[in-house]
Amino acid sequence: MPRPPNRFLRFLVPFILVGVGVGIAFAFFLNTTNAQKRSSPQPAPQQAQTTPTAPATPVTTPGASPDAQVPPPVAGAPAQPSPAPIPVPAGTAPTTLGTLRVRPGTPGDIGAIGSIDPTTNYLLHVRFSSTGAGIAEVRLAEHLVSIRDDTRVVAQSEHVFTWNGVTQVLTPMAATEIEIGRPGERPQALALATTPSGPAWSPIAGTPGAAELVIVNEQDQPVVRVTRHYTVGLGTYQVHLLQRVENLSGAPLVVRLFQIGPVDLEQDPATYGGDKRRVRFGYLLPASVDPARQTVVADSALTSHPGALGERDAAGVFAEKSVWPSEDIARVGSELSWAGMTNRYFAAAVLPIVDPAAQAPDKRLTWVGGVARTVLDRGGGQEVMALRLDGAPVMVPPGGAASMDLALFAGPLDRSEINQEPALKSVGLAGIVVYNFGEMCGFCTFGPITSLLLGLLHVLHDYLFQDWSLAIIFLVVIVRTCLHPVTRWSQIRMAVFGKQMQGMAPKQKELQEKFKGDPKRLQEETARLWREEGISPAGFLGCLPAFLQTPVWIALYATLYFAVELRHHPAFYGLFQVQPQSSPFWQFLGDLSVSDRFVYFGKVLFEIPLLGPIDSINLLPIVLGIVFFIQQKYIQPPSAATLTPEQQLQQKMMKWMMVVMFPLFMYNAPSGLALYFVTNSALAILESKWIRAHMEKHGMLDLDKIRAARNAARAQGVGTSMIDRKHPGAQSAGARKPEGFFARLQRQLEERQKEAQKQAMRDAKRPPGRKKA
Repeated sequence: MPRPPNRFLRFLVPFILVGVGVGIAFAFFLNTTNAQKRSSPQPAPQQAQTTPTAPATPVTTPGASPDAQVPPPVAGAPAQPSPAPIPVPAGTAPTTLGTLRVRPGTPGDIGAIGSIDPTTNYLLHVRFSSTGAGIAEVRLAEHLVSIRDDTRVVAQSEHVFTWNGVTQVLTPMAATEIEIGRPGERPQALALATTPSGPAWSPIAGTPGAAELVIVNEQDQPVVRVTRHYTVGLGTYQVHLLQRVENLSGAPLVVRLFQIGPVDLEQDPATYGGDKRRVRFGYLLPASVDPARQTVVADSALTSHPGALGERDAAGVFAEKSVWPSEDIARVGSELSWAGMTNRYFAAAVLPIVDPAAQAPDKRLTWVGGVARTVLDRGGGQEVMALRLDGAPVMVPPGGAASMDLALFAGPLDRSEINQEPALKSVGLAGIVVYNFGEMCGFCTFGPITSLLLGLLHVLHDYLFQDWSLAIIFLVVIVRTCLHPVTRWSQIRMAVFGKQMQGMAPKQKELQEKFKGDPKRLQEETARLWREEGISPAGFLGCLPAFLQTPVWIALYATLYFAVELRHHPAFYGLFQVQPQSSPFWQFLGDLSVSDRFVYFGKVLFEIPLLGPIDSINLLPIVLGIVFFIQQKYIQPPSAATLTPEQQLQQKMMKWMMVVMFPLFMYNAPSGLALYFVTNSALAILESKWIRAHMEKHGMLDLDKIRAARNAARAQGVGTSMIDRKHPGAQSAGARKPEGFFARLQRQLEERQKEAQKQAMRDAKRPPGRKKA
C-alpha cells in the first residue's frame, strides 16, 4: 500500500524541478547555438509417477492421542482449540474394510480467519469453501487493485464453471481424493470434495477454519477421520494447514492423500508485456551434494503458464500432466521443498511448516510424492490451471495418525518482505522472485546484475529521495556514468572509422569504376587502398561495447518491470495528485506500474492488436518519440560510404521506425519504464554531444592528423591509434600509454587482417595447379 504523500515536498519539488529544467534547457540551447543546429479439474487422481525416498512416518504411536503432537499455530495467531477426536469405543474398531464411503457432512460455514482491517496487523483475510474444505478466497490487506483504495488484491480464489448443466469447481488447497487399503491390498479411492447428497466436510464448532470428514465401512463404522485446521498469524503472509489422517480401525492402513495446491493468480492486464504467469519449484539437492540437506535451490527453468498448461490432446481435452519431478530431478534424487505459481507482482506457493529456530529443520514436503497440473477448462483461452499435490503412500498404524501439514504463502514478490519471515527465509522462498523476462531475453538478464540494480534503487529511494521516480532517474544517471568509458571508446572509434571511410570514398569509387569488370583485382586494389589510408576493418569493433552494455540495460529494464515496490507509487511525490480525484488528470503518473494516464477515461474505449486496450491518453510515449528523434541526430554515425537511393530510403525507414514504432509499442508500458527510457535517451544525447565536442577539441576527426598519428605509430612499430591519446603526438615512443583491452583487441585483429591479406597475395602469385605448401 503506498505511503501517504509528503505534502511539503509536493510544493517544494516543482520549484526545484522547474529550476533544474530551465537550467538544462538553457545549457542545451547554448550548446546548440555554439555548434550546428513495446481441463477441467480432474478429481480422480492418477497413480503417482514417483515415490519420495523417505515416506512420511506416522505422527503418533498406537494408542496415543492423535492431537498430542499438533505443531503450534503460526506465531502471533490467537489460541484456537484443536479438533476433538471421534470417540471409538474399545473393542468396536473394525478390522475389515469392506466397501468404504464418505459419510455426508453437516452443512455449515467453515468460517474465516484473518482480516483486511489495517488496525489488526493481519496481512491476510481467508475465507473457506465447503468443497474439499479448501480456500474460497485469500485477500491481501495491504495491496489494492487500484490507487483509489477500492478493493484488495485477491491472491487465491475458488473458480466455478457451469456448462450444459454441469458445474465444475476448482478450489485452492481443497482435499480431492484419498486412497485407503490394507498393506499389500489394492486400495479404494474415495472423492473428498463433496458427496452425492451434499457436503462431505463438517465444520468444527467453535474453531473457525477447521473441518473434519469421516470415512465409514458398510456397517457405518468409522474407519478413517481426516481433519483440516487452518491458522493465520499477525504480520505474516502464511496460512498454516494442520492436516491429520487418523486410523480408527483395528488394523494398519496405507493411505494416500491428493489435494489441490495453489491455483492460477489473476493474469496481469493485457496492456504490456504479455502473460507473465509462471510455475516455480524449490528443492533440496541430494545428500551426496548437500549432506546437511539445508540449502533449498529454486529451479532455474522459468516455466511459463502456456508451457505448464500444454496442449489439448486428440480428444480436445487437457490430459493429466506431471510437472514435478522432471526426469533430471528424479535421476539425481532431489526432493521437493516448495511449489508455487506467480504473476508479475504476486505469488502463491505451498511449503513445509518449519521451525527456523531448530538446529536442522526438515525443509521437505515429505508427504508429497509428485505434483501434477490440473485444469478447469472454460475454453476460449480462459482455462484455469492449478497444481495438484499427489501424496506418497503412508503407513498408519491402528489408532495412530499421519501428519500431512503444509503452509500456503500468498503475498507480493518482494525478497525483502519474504526474508523478513524466518520460516520463509529458511526454505529459500525468496528464490521464487525473478527479475527476468525469460524466453529469448532470459540469457542476457543476469541475476547478479538485477540484484545489484534493485539494491541501488532501494538505496536511492530509502536513504536519499523517498521517491521512486527520482530514484529511477538517478539510477540511470549512475549506470550511464559507470558505462561512460565504454560508451566514449565506442563512439570515438565509430566516428573515426566513419570519417576515414568518408575520406576514402572518392578513391574507392574510382577503383570501382576502373575495375568493375574484374572483381578479384578490385578486391586486391581495395585492400591496398585500405592499407595506404591506414584503415582497418577492425574499426567495426566500435560496435562491440554497445553489445557489452546490452545485458546491463536489459537487466535494468527487467528490474523496473517486475519490481513490486513501484506498484501504486506515484511519481515526484504525488505532485500531480494534488488536484481533486474528479479531474481527468488526477491519475497522471499516479502509479509507476501502469501507463502514465495523462488523461484517463476510466474505461476501455477500444483495443489495438499488439498494444492492448486503450483507456487513456499517455504523454510519456510522445515525449519518448521526440527524444528519440533528437537522439538520432546526435548518436547516429555519419555514413561510411556513398549510399544508393535505395540504401538511403532504407536508412530513413529504419530511422522513422525507431522514432515512431518503438514509442508506439511503449504506449501502454508502465510509466516507470517509460521514465527510464526518456531519461536514458536524454542522457545519451548529452553524452554524445560532450564526446563530439571532445573529439573536435582534440582534432580526433581531422584526417591529416589521423594519418600522421597512424604513420608515427607505424614508424615506432606500435599498433596504437588516435583514440589511445588525448590528441596526436601527445605521447612519445618512450612514454607510451599502457595498451588497453580494446586497443589490444583491435591490434590483434589488425595483425590477423594483415596476415590474411599477405596470404591472399601469395596465393594470387602462386602458379596455377601448384599446391599450397
